[in-house]
Amino acid sequence: MRKTLLTRNMRRNRFILTLLFLLMGFLCFAQSYDQERTALKNFLVRMYKAEPFEGVKIVSDYDNNYVLSVVLIKNSASETAMNRIAQVKSQRQVSQYLNGVVSTESETIIRTTEKVKEEKTIEEITDIIREHSIGFTKAMEVLTVIDVSNNQKCYMFYRKVEEMKE
Repeated sequence: MRKTLLTRNMRRNRFILTLLFLLMGFLCFAQSYDQERTALKNFLVRMYKAEPFEGVKIVSDYDNNYVLSVVLIKNSASETAMNRIAQVKSQRQVSQYLNGVVSTESETIIRTTEKVKEEKTIEEITDIIREHSIGFTKAMEVLTVIDVSNNQKCYMFYRKVEEMKE
């Protein structure tokens, strides 16, 4: 009886130790991923602040190549709307960059009106630009969002180049 109790305790201890080692392995991997992502984010934010740009770039670190899409969005009342607009603009930019199938139509409308009180002629110029592109882009992950000025935010999206080809 005493021997079976010792065997049960040993089995339980082995199970607990095995579970503990597995858990530690998962935690180490998760921490490494987060550190790599943070280092990449800090590097790209410094790069953007040194020379601001909007569009798509391929950036490299020691092991990987990334597709980086930078989008500027005007601040609005709704954070959800800004996030959705940024996501759609980013997907459009990356699709154009990767696929290159784009057609553009442009139309300019000039209206001339005269104010009666001030007797001034006012010209109102409206440009309508329609863009059509064909392509599919896998979802990009938001790397960071930074305030650029008092009325704009900069959204940075990224994805590994290898994952874009799959």
